[in-house]
Amino acid sequence: MRVPQQSSANSTATATANISTEASAKSATTASANTATDKESGLSASSISMSDADAGSSRAPNLGPGRAAAPSPSAREAAEPHLAPPPPGLLITNPPYGERIGAEDLAGLYQDLGALLREQFDGWRAAVLTGNPDLGKRMGLRAERFHTLYNGPIECRLLHFRVAPETHVSDRPRPLPSAERGPGAEMLANRLRKNQKQLRRWLEREGISCYRLYDADLPEYAVAVDVYQSADPATLERRFVLIQEYAAPAGIDPKAARRRLREATGVIAEQLAVPESDLFFKVRRPQRGHAQYERLGQRGQFHPVAEGGLRFWVNLEDYLDTGLFLDHRDTRRLIGQLAEGRHMLNLFGYTGTASCYAASGGARSTTTIDLSKTYLDWAQRNLSLNGFGGKRHQMIQADCLDWLAKARAYQGYFGLIFLDPPTFSTSKRMRQSFDVERDQVELIRAALALLAPDGELVFSTNKRRFRFDEQALGDADPTLVIDDISAQTLPKDFSRNPHIHRCWRIRWR
Repeated sequence: MRVPQQSSANSTATATANISTEASAKSATTASANTATDKESGLSASSISMSDADAGSSRAPNLGPGRAAAPSPSAREAAEPHLAPPPPGLLITNPPYGERIGAEDLAGLYQDLGALLREQFDGWRAAVLTGNPDLGKRMGLRAERFHTLYNGPIECRLLHFRVAPETHVSDRPRPLPSAERGPGAEMLANRLRKNQKQLRRWLEREGISCYRLYDADLPEYAVAVDVYQSADPATLERRFVLIQEYAAPAGIDPKAARRRLREATGVIAEQLAVPESDLFFKVRRPQRGHAQYERLGQRGQFHPVAEGGLRFWVNLEDYLDTGLFLDHRDTRRLIGQLAEGRHMLNLFGYTGTASCYAASGGARSTTTIDLSKTYLDWAQRNLSLNGFGGKRHQMIQADCLDWLAKARAYQGYFGLIFLDPPTFSTSKRMRQSFDVERDQVELIRAALALLAPDGELVFSTNKRRFRFDEQALGDADPTLVIDDISAQTLPKDFSRNPHIHRCWRIRWR
């Protein structure tokens, strides 16, 4: 590397460990020290750990006589919530920036990195080496200073961060003023008006106040727009609008995509007459492992909304999902219709909205099971919001597969089972990873063991191109009746996206 150019005459840089180049870091290479050798902070390094997606790349560097860097788990593994929080120190990472490694969803990667730092590394310092400073802006953290470095011919920035609440910045796009918008903005405005007109009578007839208005109808504006009407008696006229950007494919200029997003944000705010304070923004991209359940923020702002005569708490900022899957509106209604007089089991229960529908529909009891205590607490709040509580409504924190294997006492007990697992999940609290396509037969058969002879199981998945193995289930039990109800459970506002979920109704002859 060439001699660094400092961003100010007073800044100094002291290396605590080798920073790998992008060529050797096939995802993100991270080095961390429990204290940092930074003259400005007054810290001194006492231990250093390193990690890389490629085990061969995180070999220990030579730090001098008697000193060595120990391999460590990845930054994401080290930050899993079941582990004790690390002591404040310095985290150094050289994530890909698209020069030598394929242009995957780099904006999403940097957003994940920023979310990880804000959530799990409060009080730490961080240094991020990137050849694309615009990506650094997606981290949601304000850099204190930077150095210009050269990775061969590639000009890079070493961004220095102090991770603290006062350095958090929003990545939400600023609405582009109408005078600066391109001709496509008027096309988007026309489409929003058209969709509002087409949905208006249906929404009024069905009493629906939370719905999807737009779903990437125009490829130039690849966002989904969801509307949530407040059910708070003090603010019944208030509407919240969630804009979800679909991650741009490789080859799309990030600056052009950002400009279109700012155009869309301005048009949406104007057409829906919503103040900027009630606009919320997230990025949708394929999730792996437990990423879909990780916190994106810590605002802790919950808003009550109404659906089907019930009320639910939604959080529009802190998580990838809001707590209410709008595409499952009709599925929840079916659960309520099937629940009367039955014991209901809600596996992978999330925020318990299906349990609320079952309780409202006259279920004798509900049992909600999820691995996450956060979501079980949320589910309990939803039940309480609707006046349901007591021993009839149980919350169990457990790995659903593990619980099913041990639940012999419940054999034939549940008259209604709702099974809506994640596409993929992994956690230290699970015995093994879960893949819905790979494990579907084992999972459904284990759930059927607890189903009453006259009971019904509703199985759903949102995995794209999911192949339901009806033959394997039928071979195992020829008395099963399996009906594909995907079309019947697809609401009108999701008609542009017929594969958003698949759903089956399973019972015995």
